[in-house]
Amino acid sequence: MRLLDILILLPKSSHFTLEALTDCSILTRIFKGEFTPLPAQNGLPRRHVTLHGHNFVEVITHQSPQRLCYQIQGQGPVKQHHGEISLIYTCANLQIRYQIFGFSNTWLPTWLLKLVIFVDFNLAARRLRKLYHEC
Repeated sequence: MRLLDILILLPKSSHFTLEALTDCSILTRIFKGEFTPLPAQNGLPRRHVTLHGHNFVEVITHQSPQRLCYQIQGQGPVKQHHGEISLIYTCANLQIRYQIFGFSNTWLPTWLLKLVIFVDFNLAARRLRKLYHEC
């Protein structure tokens, strides 16, 4: 089930690349959590994430200049959690499409989980825009 589908607009002059979303220090600033690199497993980059009291391991399953995919390894706050991030270049700007898929892993109803994720990612998007507008 799709839990999130947002577009984040950045100016073309921002020089943003998806490589930034593999940098734990940038992710820590954007999401206000803790992101710590872990040793790769089966050639796939991993990081330990502490966010809103939850701890989980994120594995990057695909990375190219236009697309980044990840999934949560083991138990996380969202069951079968995986995400897809795409860069879309237009004449006017750079668009980051961020999609999250999964199911509620608790008693929390799906509509409320979607709302929590949406609010959290809107705040993260605001921080990302601020970070890349100040370049």
